[in-house]
Amino acid sequence: MTAFSLRPATPDDLAITHAITEDAMRGYVEQTWGVWDAEEQWAKHRANFTPDTHRMIVIGDEVAGFVAVEDMPTYVWLVKLYLFLRYRNAGIGSAVLQSVLADARARAMPVRLRVLRVNERARALYERHGFRVAEEASERFFMECAFDDSTSDRVGQYT
Repeated sequence: MTAFSLRPATPDDLAITHAITEDAMRGYVEQTWGVWDAEEQWAKHRANFTPDTHRMIVIGDEVAGFVAVEDMPTYVWLVKLYLFLRYRNAGIGSAVLQSVLADARARAMPVRLRVLRVNERARALYERHGFRVAEEASERFFMECAFDDSTSDRVGQYT
């Protein structure tokens, strides 16, 4: 696996995180909704980029991707885990995901996420790491990785 590090995001990472998001998600957005509206996607990204929840994935001196995680009262929300195409399939996504899961396990909290139905590769990655579909919507799967039976009663209560 390629060696990487994580660093806290800063407001200056807005543009690079948008570029990573477009690289990772444009095809899936087009498959799901028919079009990538650049202006709309930029506005959404700007509104949802919160540096305190984002960590930049760095290889050498290059940003390879980012992960965004939010602590909710009863679970950990994996908001995003995106890599530039050239860094995919090198074990980086799995390693970052494992670190999120290890942190949540230490706190006895399940991890939740959502994934577009058309993103079969991401869904397969999450399933390999113990996630199961808890709910379905027309465009997405809502998945959870719970570590013991005490958290399973929270499955299906997405907000």
